[in-house]
Amino acid sequence: MKSSWMLLSIATVLLWGVWGLESKIVVDRISPWMNQVLFSVGLLPILAWMPFWKNLRHTTGDPRMGALHGLLTGIFGGIGNLTMYLALARGKAAIVVPLVGLAPLVTVILALIFLRERVNRAQAIGLVLAIIAIYLLSL
Repeated sequence: MKSSWMLLSIATVLLWGVWGLESKIVVDRISPWMNQVLFSVGLLPILAWMPFWKNLRHTTGDPRMGALHGLLTGIFGGIGNLTMYLALARGKAAIVVPLVGLAPLVTVILALIFLRERVNRAQAIGLVLAIIAIYLLSL
């Protein structure tokens, strides 16, 4: 629990948990499309803060490939946000958000294939339990 990555991961879970609730509240009042626009506008304060970040331009590889993958991250993330907002407009947050929470399973599968990462037995069991939990939540 003292690792910086663990604390940041926990903060992400908490922030995204509130974001999931807020997303449902928003799509009940405005269109998912407008929600995506406002989500993007909500990033402006972070963008204004970025020039003051240490190591902003730090690179460890080809900066052009990094920029390409950064752009792809934005495209996939933006379209993913929009599809989640559309799902929230039609479904319950208590089901949609946990189901969308299975996205890391796709990441794990892709990391196994493309990055040649491995999961140990306990992690594999955790992934299976996550799938079971999502199924049970959707009943």
